[in-house]
Amino acid sequence: MQPGIIIAILAILVPLWVLLRRDFVKGLAFAVFFWVSMTTLLRIQPPGSFPALTIHRLMLIVVAGVWLTRNRLAEARSIPLFGCFVFWFLANFVSLLSTQIEFSTSLKRFLDFVLEVFVFYVVAYTSMKDKADALRLLRAAWLGLVVVAFLAVVERQTGFNPVDSFIPGYQRTDEDMRMILSTYQHRILLGAAMAMGVPLSFAMLQAYAEQGKRLRLFWPAIALLLTASYYGFSRGPWLGLVLACVIVFLSGSMRVRKTLLVLGCVGVLAVAARPGVIDTLTHFAEDTVNPDSFKGGTAQYRLELWRVAFYLVCRSPWTFLFGYGPGVGSEMSIDWVLSYRGKGFVIDSWDNQFAYALFQSGFVGLASTLLLYFKGVIILFRAWRDRWGSDRAFLACLAATAAVLLWMMTNVLIFAKQIDYLFWTVIAAGVWVALHARSTEAAAESRAAADAALGTEAIQGYSV
Repeated sequence: MQPGIIIAILAILVPLWVLLRRDFVKGLAFAVFFWVSMTTLLRIQPPGSFPALTIHRLMLIVVAGVWLTRNRLAEARSIPLFGCFVFWFLANFVSLLSTQIEFSTSLKRFLDFVLEVFVFYVVAYTSMKDKADALRLLRAAWLGLVVVAFLAVVERQTGFNPVDSFIPGYQRTDEDMRMILSTYQHRILLGAAMAMGVPLSFAMLQAYAEQGKRLRLFWPAIALLLTASYYGFSRGPWLGLVLACVIVFLSGSMRVRKTLLVLGCVGVLAVAARPGVIDTLTHFAEDTVNPDSFKGGTAQYRLELWRVAFYLVCRSPWTFLFGYGPGVGSEMSIDWVLSYRGKGFVIDSWDNQFAYALFQSGFVGLASTLLLYFKGVIILFRAWRDRWGSDRAFLACLAATAAVLLWMMTNVLIFAKQIDYLFWTVIAAGVWVALHARSTEAAAESRAAADAALGTEAIQGYSV
């Protein structure tokens, strides 16, 4: 065990514990910043097949421990999405108990992407008491993304990567040597996080404007996020970014629309000044529509995975319902004939999160996944549709941020813990603001009606 790793972990955990004890939401925001920005390779590896103690898991243990001392457990059942989380948890838990691969492998996947996500959402939602708390968590996530983007730009210009330099024993694969990764483990996932950061930036801009403040880091942050997203060299995040910008433009405030138009004009000028960027985008677009190209083939491959997953789970009633177990894709390779090329291929990469959910947890697990992920975004869109106060444009930007991940889940496997924490921070804070905005507005209308009634009675009494 490397002493430097221990020191680095303690340098985060000790201040975290102190902040949580003094001001829990401030400490939680401190944790969110590192959850979004820190590499999962900062970890303590126990002997044998025990799950690694990553910095993310250790921070969550500390946060959950302090949260339990505040007697918040009783509040958990009343939070939005709790039933969806329970359904999702149970579906994956049953799949875990009947896993058809090494149990320790399934357990690690279950802990990472089910249990920890569940615990974090409950802690985050029950810890917010007003909109200022929600903004504090969102600002921490946004700043974490800006740091990741800054490191990506530095890596592109200088070749320096803090993970490569400071994590002992870590070495990139030959395939990753030329990729810009920053603190993430794959360029596509880095691009996805950066694409989510753009609409989140507009959400922060809108929130600051409502308070009469100026978001000074907005333009530098946008420049870094867009540049880092481009360095991911992947169509998925770029299309997700376009989707988010369309949502923001159609549903945002006039201030947000004007800012987005300015950003679009600046972007066009920047691209025109660098012909290489146009050539890269054109090349990617041509490859996408060409089924015989590598890129065109990967687009069809993501659809092919639905066929593979459906065929595999239909082998027995049990796998039809609960699949083969969490993390099954890491230990099973499937010989398959690709329908769009008629050639044999070994399926060992699941570039489709929803198809992978079907494979590992069956139709029950897929249904619980779709219900959980889409319902949070639907709550945000409903809040925007119903025009709940001045938060309407703010919630639209948060919905656009979450929509990027839903799009990415159709064409990549989300194995970056940082993105999970980012998404559920946005959902927890957004849903809290959405539901409390409605109750606050209703209370204000009731007070206004009562005041008007009292005023009418007073005038009538004076007249008599």
